[in-house]
Amino acid sequence: MKKDRYEELGIWEKMKTICAEPIYKNYQENKFKINMTSFYTNLFAECERELMVSYAQMLPLLKYATPLKEADYLIYMHPYARVEDRSKYVIGEIRYYAQERKEGAEIIVIGKACNAAPYLKDLENITYYPSHFAEKLGKRFGLDMKEQYVLYDNEKRHLNIWPVDGCLNKCGFCRRTYMNIPFESQSLIFLKEKLDWFKENHPDQMKHVCLRAENLTEYGLDIYGKQELHKVINLLDSYSEVETINILIGLSIGEMTEEIIDALCRTDKIKELALNLEAGSNRMLKFVNKPHTREYAIYVYQRLREAHPNLWIDTTLMIGLPTEELQDIIELADLVEKTGPNRILCNYYGYSPQHPIASFPQISDSLREYHLKFFLKLLEDKKRDRDLTVSSHAILKKGTRTTVRTLAEIDEEQKYSHFLVCPWQNVIYPKNVESLNTEKADGKTKIMIKK
Repeated sequence: MKKDRYEELGIWEKMKTICAEPIYKNYQENKFKINMTSFYTNLFAECERELMVSYAQMLPLLKYATPLKEADYLIYMHPYARVEDRSKYVIGEIRYYAQERKEGAEIIVIGKACNAAPYLKDLENITYYPSHFAEKLGKRFGLDMKEQYVLYDNEKRHLNIWPVDGCLNKCGFCRRTYMNIPFESQSLIFLKEKLDWFKENHPDQMKHVCLRAENLTEYGLDIYGKQELHKVINLLDSYSEVETINILIGLSIGEMTEEIIDALCRTDKIKELALNLEAGSNRMLKFVNKPHTREYAIYVYQRLREAHPNLWIDTTLMIGLPTEELQDIIELADLVEKTGPNRILCNYYGYSPQHPIASFPQISDSLREYHLKFFLKLLEDKKRDRDLTVSSHAILKKGTRTTVRTLAEIDEEQKYSHFLVCPWQNVIYPKNVESLNTEKADGKTKIMIKK
């Protein structure tokens, strides 16, 4: 492909085009001999932040792609614990490369896989770049590469902005409790410079802005000593070129200050938000170390609804947490009713031995399934607006997550049935919740069904 044509391509097109080309073309003539097998294997399995901020910027390295046995450098990356804990797989794969590499070749581990370092102390000639790895590799090999935190997505047609990376919270069910992702905010001066550049060069690409991060509400703590997300929102609001602002990830309800709430309420450009309730009872919220209460979640939702009646709000809920009881599910449904999100994503809790809550007794798959269906039935009993979209995720096997059914599909599937069925467990529960009792034995909740 001609160089000028390549430069015209969008970020996703570049990645797809490069990865479709022969990877070992003329490798004998390469100035640097770099094996990037794991880059090809895992590139599109990674989260969008790493893909766009770092990996897309590393495409110039591919011209040095060399077979494993002849490479002087091995670039290793893997989406370690994006959803589930893949530490054993990552460790085993790095050890494989260490065994198969050419004598004297250096392994350079980048990104989340760097968390495997404590388990690989016996390996020699191995380097870890947990952050800024595109920039570090660029300096290492004399290439113009570095992370891009403000980037236009040509496929989705919005301007992605990542003002902060990492999260200082330690929620009991989250990978961040053991991933140790470096926390770093980009300065307001830097963000303004980038926005001014787009205003001058591509104002059309500023029309729709997507503000993203693992935890936006903690923005500024490292460089300003306090939360400054409201200033980022005010900055975006000041550009007439920006018509809509969406925040699809990264708002922590318990860390939303009055300044942040006021900024969100003041701008008329906010169209879609993700505000994750996670759990419904104060007991469960405290158990998983969430920084908010039921009461504060209701307050935040009400403030936003009063300011923006047509605001679309997504939320994520956790079902099947250790110690979870039916009363917690009842309070969860009640909280959904009082907050009124437009879309709910129900996630089953995915056990990892490294989670803080992993030491507590885990509830069974069958009970977890019942809790999900009990929750969905409570929503129906409350006669919620049928425009509410509910989808559920279930961990059918360890290490996988897949969509199960939408609420409408469950309605249709069980229209003529008197039972709720858990197919992969071969367990049948009556729809009539009055016939359900629970009791605790040996620290575990058991279901008792009246005949």
